[in-house]
Amino acid sequence: MGNYGELYRFEIKKIMKNRLTVAMLIVTVLFILIEAFIPKLYLSKEMEDAQKVLDGTVIDDALLQEMYPKLISNGTVWTADNAMYEKIADMEDGILPDGANLSDYSADELYKERKSAIMAMMQEDNLTERELQWWKNENSKIDTPFTYRYCQGTINLAQGMSLTLMCIMLISALCLSTVFTIEHRQRTDQIVISCRNGRRKTFFLKIAAGLSVVIGCCLVSAALLALLIAILYGMDGLGAAVQLELPLSAYSFTMRQFIIVQMIVMVTAAILFATFAMAMSEVVKNSLAVMGIMVGLFIFSQLELIPPRFRILAQIKAMLPSNQISIWSLMEHRLVGFGGHYVTTYVASPVIYILISAFLIVIGKIAYDRFQVTGR
Repeated sequence: MGNYGELYRFEIKKIMKNRLTVAMLIVTVLFILIEAFIPKLYLSKEMEDAQKVLDGTVIDDALLQEMYPKLISNGTVWTADNAMYEKIADMEDGILPDGANLSDYSADELYKERKSAIMAMMQEDNLTERELQWWKNENSKIDTPFTYRYCQGTINLAQGMSLTLMCIMLISALCLSTVFTIEHRQRTDQIVISCRNGRRKTFFLKIAAGLSVVIGCCLVSAALLALLIAILYGMDGLGAAVQLELPLSAYSFTMRQFIIVQMIVMVTAAILFATFAMAMSEVVKNSLAVMGIMVGLFIFSQLELIPPRFRILAQIKAMLPSNQISIWSLMEHRLVGFGGHYVTTYVASPVIYILISAFLIVIGKIAYDRFQVTGR
């Protein structure tokens, strides 16, 4: 038991050679391939080239007045003659009230409407006056009028991160929840305890191995998705403002910055998933129960069940990993108070995930030690 490096590698091999792990890795690769290729089926080469024509153009009155006469059915029908304006019309439509006529608005009116719509959303989410002031300062960092950038590839990458996180959750739930329970099921746990340091070190070696596997899967999956997106669509638009996709976001992020935030959220969420699967399976001694809890929480996070007026509950739900990594989280403006200051959920969530993970490891270690003594 003194050769911890060898034991660590052995635990990793056990996880990676598990048939379920191999199957989930294959499924993950297939999902990533589908996520990367499906948008290509809906975007012809002609439409893609047309959307690049106005790259770098300022979205001001001159551009809007050029676009309006070419709109068909208020920007719902696109042909080879007007396809270059599709993303700009989509952005304008995302700002204006439902059913509004796009051509009725000048650029100044459009950007004023954006500010009013963001304020209305924040008030609906019960933001305090201090939070509203915080966002007023943040929103002032966003340059208007916006500059149009072709960013189909980076948007596809940002959207694909949600599917990647789901795969990581399934790998954790299905492949790591048996790391400890298999010893109890096969009645080999007492052999482990009979070894020198078996009780003290084995738990942490298993945790370290599980974390290494899931973090490795997380990074490789994200890299594979990014590579496919870069090949199929290019990575133009990394410097584009996120408002081109979600104009009612008050974050002063570029697409590059948001993707970096997504990666931080995904890695810390992967740590949370892994520690939950391993530690809780040791507590309840049932891997199937842990799988059910994790999948159930993931499904719950996708349901719109909590009205905004229940501020705390709604914010907790919004900070669940599957919601926090979604591109729609850019419209989550509720802040987290800390020491008299406010931080966004992008700052608070990874810290909370790590703290919960550390707590779960402690609980799992206590359960592991106690069962080794009193289990049979």
